[in-house]
This record gives sequence, C-alpha cells and structure tokens, in this order.
Amino acid sequence: MGEAKRGNLTGTRLRRLREPSAPRALSKLVLPAGIALPSRDFANHAAAIAEEIRRRVRAQLVRGSAHGALAKLRDAIDAIGAASVAAFEDALRRAVADNAERGAEMAKIQCRRGCAFCCHVTVVVTPLEAIRLARHDASRGRAPAQAGDATARFAPCPLLVDGACSVYDIRPFACRSLFSLDAARCEAGYGGAQEATVPSLDWPRLLSCGYITGQIAALDDLGLTSRLVELKPALALLTRDATALPRWLNGEDVFPHAA
Repeated sequence: MGEAKRGNLTGTRLRRLREPSAPRALSKLVLPAGIALPSRDFANHAAAIAEEIRRRVRAQLVRGSAHGALAKLRDAIDAIGAASVAAFEDALRRAVADNAERGAEMAKIQCRRGCAFCCHVTVVVTPLEAIRLARHDASRGRAPAQAGDATARFAPCPLLVDGACSVYDIRPFACRSLFSLDAARCEAGYGGAQEATVPSLDWPRLLSCGYITGQIAALDDLGLTSRLVELKPALALLTRDATALPRWLNGEDVFPHAA
C-alpha cells in the first residue's frame, strides 16, 4: 500500500473556512517571469478578472469546507479549476477573434502533441492547481513513486506520458498560456545544455495572470497557503502524504519551498 493510503487521518479536524469581513484590495498582479510589464489598460483588465475569480474561489472553498469533509473540498477545488479554465479559454478565443494581429500570431504557433521540451523545466502553479492535478493523477491509478525526481533541473514532468501531457485538459495556467513560435529554439532553450531565449507570446501569459492572481488572493483571504508552488515537489507531496491536504486546509504551509 502506498504512503498516501497509509497516511493517518484519524482524529483530523478540518476547519470551516469563513468569508473575511473586509478583504484587502488587490495590491498587485502575480505576473509570469520573463515578460514585459502590461499596459495600464491590460493591467486593469487583468485586475478585474482577478477580483471576479477571487470572489468565486473564496465562496466555493467556504461552501466546500462547510461540513469538514475532504471529498467536498476536493469537489470544490475541481469545480474552481474547471470554471477558471473555461473562463480563460473563452477569453483567449475572444482575444483572438477580436484582434487580427493576435489571430495571425496564433496561426504561427508550433506547439504540437509530442513536442514536450517545455515539460522538463520548473513549473510553478497555485496550490489549488496542484491539488486538482494530484487528485486527477491518483484517480488514474498511478503509483506515488511515479512522481519523479522533484529536484533534477531537466527531469520530465511526472504528468508526461509517452511524450504527451496526460492531464492536458486540466493542465495548469503556466502551461496553458505558453505558446511558442519556434519549436527548434524550445528544444535548445528547454532541453539543451545551454540556456536560449524561447520566442513565445506574452499576451496569453499576461491574460492568465488575472486567473492566477484571483486564486492566490482568495487563498490569502481565507488564511491558506497562497504562494505559488513548484509543481513537481507539490505533486510528490500530495501523492505520498494523505495528511498534506487536511493540514493545508487547517492553515499549515505544507508545500516545499524552492531550493
């Protein structure tokens, strides 16, 4: 029996989350690394998205924790992920439809199934994304040992199977918003011995920051770990330690910090 199934939850009391009486206003956006700062209009648009996501996530987590049942909380996190992804994908489609230049850019994207160079680097996700991905992976019967080497620089993502993402439909925003214009330079930059600049589109990554910021802000409002976490070690933790999720809900910062 794997470690996750051996985790002792006997006597674990799950706290009920409560809406804050006066949430603080958003002070900044969680911007992806390596891109230019957005224009004022784009930043305002992303901030509006973040506030809406923040409200929805907060309300769903409060409802999901109401009865102290982990299953209900996991269901709430799944629903949060599905709704956030659907909203982002819709916003992406509208952005392309409304702007011919963006449509032309997307037509040049070289990302394809089997092109997995970017699946070997460090990816940061929200805690909610990590929890959702771990639950989905566990439901497919994968053993905790398959979480992979969480520290190796170019170790493959543990969700990479036969050269393709095994959770593509629910992949995190860091992956979902990355669109490359040159697969050869991805190979050199992500999988080679030397770092290389990868030509990717900035605006989808900037758009995603509204959804990421909203999740982070909601967790902060509820007194939960709200920092971005590295995907590989987070999955390793969640698949091997059944107490990690209830401890996180009870306010403990369970996720490993970057070395």
